[in-house]
Amino acid sequence: MPSFADVVRYFSGALLLMTGKTEGLKRLDLSADGFWQSFAAIVIALPPLALSWLAYEAGGGHAPAGDANGVIVYGAHAFADALAWLLPVLILMIVARPIGYSKKIVPLVVATNWGGALLAWAVIPYWLIIILFGTGEGTAFIGLLVTIVTVTATMRLIYFTLGKDFAAAVAITVMMIVASLMSYGAVMDVTGVPLV
Repeated sequence: MPSFADVVRYFSGALLLMTGKTEGLKRLDLSADGFWQSFAAIVIALPPLALSWLAYEAGGGHAPAGDANGVIVYGAHAFADALAWLLPVLILMIVARPIGYSKKIVPLVVATNWGGALLAWAVIPYWLIIILFGTGEGTAFIGLLVTIVTVTATMRLIYFTLGKDFAAAVAITVMMIVASLMSYGAVMDVTGVPLV
């Protein structure tokens, strides 16, 4: 696990990339060890992800038919989020060589891992609003804005990580969204727990 100081540095690097500053890459550890260590971002993102599960259930998430308990419900949330995080990375690693991205895969994965964790923490206020006030038209609108901002920030991070390759940034962002939706769909099919 990286130290707190390292996490702050990685978050600041991801934020710089999202704001259009390519020097953010210099704050990330792009070594082989840094590549594998970047998956610790999933663990670091776990508290805000868990808050999102609580918000979903508190804001009208519907328990599955039958006697499914909290372990199954929250386990389904956790598995879906882990799969939605890792499946796009796996797809990128598989296609990197055929599309000529072998040298770009490490910075891309490291940046998206730390960027994903940073965005998970940034969305905490939205989940707290859902928990405190429930769902409605107002919170749905806020949720739409949050989604637009996080997708845009992710695409910008990818765009600047790849050296301003707009077509690739759009394609990778779309692939990540589709892979995430497929992950949630698969977990819902297997567990019967509604997640979206």
